[in-house]
Amino acid sequence: MRSLQRILATLTLLLSGALMASGQSAYQLPGGAADYSDPYIAAGFRALFTCSAHFLMHRDLAEIERVELADTRTLGLPLPEIDSERGLVRAGDGQGRSVIAAFRDTMGCTVLPPHWSSGDVPRLPYVQRALPRHDASRPYPFGDGAAPNPDRQQKALLEKAFDSESYGDGTVTAAVVIIKSGRIVAERYAPGFGIHQGYRTWSTAKSISASLIGIAVGRGLVDIHAPAQIPEWQGPGDPRAAITPAHLLHMSSGLWSEGSNTNALYFAGQDVISAATTTHLEAEPGSRWKYANNDTLLLLRTLRAALNDDLSYLRFPYDALLHPVGMFDTWMETDHRGNFIGSSQVYTTARDIGRLALLYLNDGMWGDRRILPEGWARFVATPAPALPPQSGRQGYGAQFWLFDTIEGIPPGTYTTAGNKGQFGTVVPVHDMVVVRTGVDPLGSQWNQPQFVIDVIAAFAQ
Repeated sequence: MRSLQRILATLTLLLSGALMASGQSAYQLPGGAADYSDPYIAAGFRALFTCSAHFLMHRDLAEIERVELADTRTLGLPLPEIDSERGLVRAGDGQGRSVIAAFRDTMGCTVLPPHWSSGDVPRLPYVQRALPRHDASRPYPFGDGAAPNPDRQQKALLEKAFDSESYGDGTVTAAVVIIKSGRIVAERYAPGFGIHQGYRTWSTAKSISASLIGIAVGRGLVDIHAPAQIPEWQGPGDPRAAITPAHLLHMSSGLWSEGSNTNALYFAGQDVISAATTTHLEAEPGSRWKYANNDTLLLLRTLRAALNDDLSYLRFPYDALLHPVGMFDTWMETDHRGNFIGSSQVYTTARDIGRLALLYLNDGMWGDRRILPEGWARFVATPAPALPPQSGRQGYGAQFWLFDTIEGIPPGTYTTAGNKGQFGTVVPVHDMVVVRTGVDPLGSQWNQPQFVIDVIAAFAQ
């Protein structure tokens, strides 16, 4: 049976290539409903979120079901089963199928493809690395030490941030961290979250991935204005060979995609290669802006090809970025083929998002060490050529969103942004970083621009 399933999987990839050549939409299995109405997608969502929240963030199943799994709770699916000894989570779809997510200490959690069983876990790519922890005696951001002392007005703003109506009906804030002149001046967490207990970044991961590309540029590994190093596009006459990393950074590849909907990859065991490299061009590269998870995934495919070594690739985020800036509570999770799902699947904390934003606030410097190449912060905050700035509308740079065309927001303000309200906003004019993370339910939306305006009014002086 397993051999037959592998044959079918191979045929799926061949079909995807044929569809691309014929100009039809590429095949993605086994679904991708944004509201998790596909039972298998919903089961995968529940398996993965339970796995990461439990094994990485040490949350118990009852809290995970109440908070992280709230969007699927009404579907009547069985509770996920946690196998703590083996590092596995199994979630059923109510139709006799189940999805398995596997945890490894240095890798986080990975959803197994449908044709794999728990016995296949040893096949997953793995790399050993140190698991450091902060020194509480050192002040943030170089350690865990922080002693914020907000005044009455500032405390009231923190209260307001955790109110479910003030910045968007039904929003649920997990954490707020306000940083001024490199120091935490205010901080608060919802029950179950804390300094070392965080949440999925969703698309804030894109800004982390852009940072990795910036480091690769600084090391001469990637030229963002040359054709992207995508091995799957090197066939004679392939028009996608004209796509550059700059096009991908600016969400202007011209490739067909379902936009932000890649749930088959995130929650059903599809791999990055078959999801992102098999789609066809529908617009000239650089001519159209279209938000697409695949553009970010292709950046990381380029990075993997540039490094030309799987272990180096798996170590790169930690050795080049995360650990040098003290993001010790951040895990970039992979698919079953060892590709980082860096468009969304990163687990982190509010303080670590703050560290990333501080790196950009300081133009890529961390203390006396340069992490990002000079000018990279300016590059990511420059409007994408295919999406000119428009007053009153959020703009887009290079895997960061731009707030500085919104009334009341200072010039030069830009932000990471992820589903359910994950924000790390850089406010250079006031030497500030504003972090808000959330678990906002479907249908609710956090108003980060207004929150930033209110934070500036309360903390900028």
